[in-house]
Amino acid sequence: MISSMDIDKIEEIDNEQKRLNDNIPFKVKYQKDYLWQIYYSEYTNKYFMLVPTEDLEYSAFFYILKKQLQNARKRKQEKIFVPISYADYSREYLSRMQITDIENYLWLFTKEWPLVYEVYDKDENLSLQITGKAYIYDDIQSDYKVVLNNKEDAIKFYKLLKALFIMKTEVPHHYNVRLSIDDKGSLEFNVNNKKVIYEILSSFIKEEFLKAEEEKVKLIDNKAEREKELDSLQKKSSKLEREYLEKERQISTFLECKKTFFGRVKYFFKYKKVSLTKSEENKEKEQEIKLIRINKYAEVKSNYTLEELVELYKQIDKEDSKVKNLRLDIKAIEQKIVDLENKVKNARQYIEEIDNHKKSIFEFWKFTNKDKASELPEGKVKEENDELIKKVFDYEFDFDDLSVKLDKIQRDELTKEELDSLYLTNTYILEDINKVSKEEGITEERLEYLKEKAIEANSLLDKENFDIFGGMSYDNKLKILANKKHREIEREVFRILDINKNTTVEEYIKNIREVIGNIETALEKVKIPLSLPVYMASIEQLNNRFNVFNIEGKKAILDLLKEDTKVFNLYKINLKENTPILAFTNIAYFENNNKTLPLGMNVSEDILIDNNLIDLELKEKQELRLVTYENLNDELSDIIIKTMKIEEYDLK
Repeated sequence: MISSMDIDKIEEIDNEQKRLNDNIPFKVKYQKDYLWQIYYSEYTNKYFMLVPTEDLEYSAFFYILKKQLQNARKRKQEKIFVPISYADYSREYLSRMQITDIENYLWLFTKEWPLVYEVYDKDENLSLQITGKAYIYDDIQSDYKVVLNNKEDAIKFYKLLKALFIMKTEVPHHYNVRLSIDDKGSLEFNVNNKKVIYEILSSFIKEEFLKAEEEKVKLIDNKAEREKELDSLQKKSSKLEREYLEKERQISTFLECKKTFFGRVKYFFKYKKVSLTKSEENKEKEQEIKLIRINKYAEVKSNYTLEELVELYKQIDKEDSKVKNLRLDIKAIEQKIVDLENKVKNARQYIEEIDNHKKSIFEFWKFTNKDKASELPEGKVKEENDELIKKVFDYEFDFDDLSVKLDKIQRDELTKEELDSLYLTNTYILEDINKVSKEEGITEERLEYLKEKAIEANSLLDKENFDIFGGMSYDNKLKILANKKHREIEREVFRILDINKNTTVEEYIKNIREVIGNIETALEKVKIPLSLPVYMASIEQLNNRFNVFNIEGKKAILDLLKEDTKVFNLYKINLKENTPILAFTNIAYFENNNKTLPLGMNVSEDILIDNNLIDLELKEKQELRLVTYENLNDELSDIIIKTMKIEEYDLK
C-alpha cells in the first residue's frame, strides 16, 4: 500500500477539502469518486473506515491517516467532509417514506432520478439537499438543487410536490406541470403557466375549484341543449322515415299493379298524393319534451380540498364525455336525415312522374306499358376529408434514419461545387456570405485576415500564387467515422476558395457570389422529408439570410454555455415537411472519390436555412433560467445562472 501511495493525490484531496470547508458544492458531490468506505456504528457511536488491501487507490485512506497524525500532534480536533456509506436518514425533517415519495414525485416531473442528501455543516446543522437534472425546454436540461434548512420548509416542499403529483396523475388532461429554474438554481413549479408555491396552494385549489364548477355548469347547460337538439332531430328523422315508408309502399304497389290490366285500373282510381294527416302532426307536438335547466351553483366555501377538486374534475370528465357522445349522435342523425331527405326527394319525383301520367286512363295505360320507367338520380354521398395523422419527429428514434436519407439525397442531387459551397457555410466564411448577400462590403482587413489564415493552413507559400494541387490529394490515411473506416479526404476552406496573395477584395466578393449562387441552386434540390423542430442559439438577433440550426436543442446551446455572457437567445423553428434545407451530412465534410464514406450526419447535426425561402410567424416568447458552472470541467466551481430568451416560430 505504501509503495503504491501517490502523494500528489493526497495533496489533491487536501486541497479539495479546503474548498469544501468554504462551500458545499452545488451537486453535493466530489470531483472524483474516491473509495472513502466510511461507516457509522450506532453501538459505539463512532465512525470507522474499511480499506481493501487489494485496491489500487489508497489516497483517501492515507489522507485520513495524515489528518489524524497532524491533529494528534497539535492536540486539536478538526472536521472533514466525507460521505457516510449506507447511513440511514436521520428522519429529523422527513420520514424515509416521505423522502422516497419525493424521489418518485420528482422523477415524474423531471424524468430523471434525483439524489437526496442529508448534509451536516461544520456546526452540525442539518439540511436536506436534493440535486438532479430537469428538462426545462424540449430536450434542454439544467442542473438544480433544492435546499431545505428546517423541518417546516421540508414539509412544505413535500406537500407541494404531493399536491402537484396528485393533480398531474389524477386529472392529467386538465393540469400541465412545467419546471423552471429560479435565480438560486432551485426548482419552480408552473401549473398551466402559473407559478405555484406552497403558500398559495390553498387559494390556488379554491380558485381552480370555482373555475371547474363554472366549467361543469356550462357543460351541463351544453348537454341540455344538445339533448334538445338531438330530440328535435330524432323527431324529424322519424317523420321522414314514415313519409319514406309510405311512399315506398306506394311505389311497390305501383310496380306490382302494373303487371296486370286490373291492377293498373285499380291503382289509377285508388292512390292519391301522400301527406301526413293533421292528427299525426298534432300528436308530434304533444310529444315535445321541455328541457328546463335545474343546475345551480353550490354555496362557496372558504376552503376546498384536493379530493374535492379531483372529484369535481372527474364529474366534469363524465359530463364532457356525455356531451361528446351527444355531438357524435347529432352528427350521425344529421347524416341520416340528409340520406332520408334524398330518398324522400327521389320517391316524390318518382311518384310525381307517375301522377303526371294519370290525366287519363289511356295516357296512364301507355306509361305503364313501357318496359322501364325513367330512373331517378342517386342521392349524394358525403365525402370525408379527414387529414391523416402525421408522424412527430423524435430525435432519439428518428435522427439516424433522417440523417441517412438526407445524406443519400445530397450525394445524388448536389454537384461538387454545391457541396463545397455548403461546407463553407458551416465555417467562419458564413459571416462573409451573409454580408455579400445583404450587399454589404468586405473590408481589406478582413481579406488580409483570411490570407493569414490561409498561410497558417499551409495553403499558400511565400512565392506561390495558387495551390498547384487544387482539389487533388494523395493522403491515403485511414480515418474512422461512425465506427467505420474510410479513406476520403476532408474538404478545406482554402482549397475551395481561390485566395492567393494577389487576390483583391473585388475578386473575393465575386467568389462569394458564386458560392451564394451554388447554395441557392442546391436549396432547390433538397427538401426535408418530414416535419421537425430546429434550434439556433445566439447573442444576436435572427436577421441574417443564411442561418445554421441544430436538430438537437441541447447541442445548439452548448457553445454559449461556455462563454461569459449570462443572457442569450434561443431560436426554434418548427419546419414543415418539404421545406427547402441543406444538411451538413458526411458528404458535406468529405469527398467520396473512393466510395468508402459512411452515410449519415456523424460530424455535425446542423442544417442550413435560407430565410428568403421561408415565412416565419412568431408562436411564443418566454424566458427560462438554467444552471451552469464557472469552470465547466470543475463541478466544485461556483454556479452561474444563465437566462435563455426563447423565440419559437411556425412556418406560415
